[in-house]
Amino acid sequence: MKSGFTLLEVMVAFLLVSIGLIGLAGTLGPVTALATEGRLRERAALVLESRIDRWRADVLRFAPACTALPAGSLQHADGVLESWNTGVAGGAAELTVIASHGGKHPFADTVTTRMPCP
Repeated sequence: MKSGFTLLEVMVAFLLVSIGLIGLAGTLGPVTALATEGRLRERAALVLESRIDRWRADVLRFAPACTALPAGSLQHADGVLESWNTGVAGGAAELTVIASHGGKHPFADTVTTRMPCP
């Protein structure tokens, strides 16, 4: 009895491995796009958090006068556009922040928060 593989068995094995590798390579593009979008959304969340922290510090700095702080916008180097608006109503200061990106998969995340006037 001979041991070893026939040429047909080797070719079938090579074909199956090739199909698997092509399938794996086909998933790399979408995975890279999702990772890039995830990084941009993470950056937008950090921008939102940072603006809220600065706003709270400004509200407390101007205490006890509860006044609306200036609104504005800022374009960050990574392409995230931050815009915010403030107001005072019913004894509370309010902040609305929008962080957006207009890349291949555009998005806009909005956060609104209120803080009682000190």
